Amino acid sequence: MSRRLAVATSLRPWLPAMAGMTCLGLGIGLVSMFGFFVPHLSREFGVGVAAINMAPVALLLVPGILSPFLGKLVDRWSIRGLMLLGSAASMLSLLVLSQAQSLLVLSCAFLLFAVGLVCYGPLAVNALMVKLYPGREARALAVASLGISVSSITLPVFVGAVLQVLDWRSSLALLSLAMLAVLWLWVLVAVPSGVVAPVVAQRQSVGKDITRRAEFWLIGSLVAMPLGVMLVLAICYPPLLVNRGFSAVQAGLFLSVAGASGFCGKLFVAGFADAVRQHTRWLVAFLLLVMLAGLLLLATAQSTERLVACIALLGFSGGSFLPLHPYINSRYFSPDIIGRVNGGQSPFFLPLGLTAPPLAGYVFDQTGSYELVIQGLAALPLVGLVLLLCLPQPAR
Repeated sequence: MSRRLAVATSLRPWLPAMAGMTCLGLGIGLVSMFGFFVPHLSREFGVGVAAINMAPVALLLVPGILSPFLGKLVDRWSIRGLMLLGSAASMLSLLVLSQAQSLLVLSCAFLLFAVGLVCYGPLAVNALMVKLYPGREARALAVASLGISVSSITLPVFVGAVLQVLDWRSSLALLSLAMLAVLWLWVLVAVPSGVVAPVVAQRQSVGKDITRRAEFWLIGSLVAMPLGVMLVLAICYPPLLVNRGFSAVQAGLFLSVAGASGFCGKLFVAGFADAVRQHTRWLVAFLLLVMLAGLLLLATAQSTERLVACIALLGFSGGSFLPLHPYINSRYFSPDIIGRVNGGQSPFFLPLGLTAPPLAGYVFDQTGSYELVIQGLAALPLVGLVLLLCLPQPAR
């Protein structure tokens, strides 16, 4: 009994991080179940699959547009209230979407889902982790980001099982209500109320006018490089592997290697980033070099062993950068403005996010493969390394 009590006591301080993990898993992680509903929506509304696949673009555009404004709100308002509002808006919009009878209602419901997602997604979760866990930011951010990996592993199996029993409308309605209950329960129980001001009151704010600081622009541009690589690779992997003689089933197994490696990358950040906090730039340089090595190997790899190795390297480095971005910001900016910083950097991901996938598709249409795309992607971690050299030593 005493052992159980000791375990419960040791886990209690990490309940907010686990709540953040739930929010990210049932937020960004929901992308993993989108594909299950695409055929149903296409048949129901008489539109092509390509048109339905345009919907996830909103998940990139909406945060890029709203995050700079909501970042200020995160620093001034109750994060718990913002999470409750956002999760309610997103899950209820999915409920409305499940009953939609027209494309207009469908589009509006999905847009509202994307807006709500900003309020309880990475912007709010990352700010909460930095404010609540001074000195342990990396571990908290990594624990929270594990929700995306866990969701990508478990949700597809669960959603597939539900769709075997119920039609798509009933399945989506049931899932939305169940996820709303889970999100509200975790947020109400584990996330403290208020703006978490007591944690940051003793710390001096560093640079209120963030846009005048070179670090703001350098960090945003630097992190956009590896995240852009991972976005393009997610699109390129299946046809690239098929073109190299592997079956669709084998390609799926390779992707599972990437997912497992990303999980390990987040654990790596959780275990080591706080311990080497005085050498954060060296940690970032190491991960950029790992990504560069993975891309160079992928450009020439043909055997199964080499492909597994390079995909593991890319998954590891890509997974690491999800919690590493807000952690790098926490080393240069005070916690009481971290929401503004993270939100203000969201538009940095739009240029690559909106242009790289169609450009990669154009190359594929012209050449029949993604080989040139992989070679071109190797330039992005190099650009990241140049930006890293320009980044000064953190003062905090």
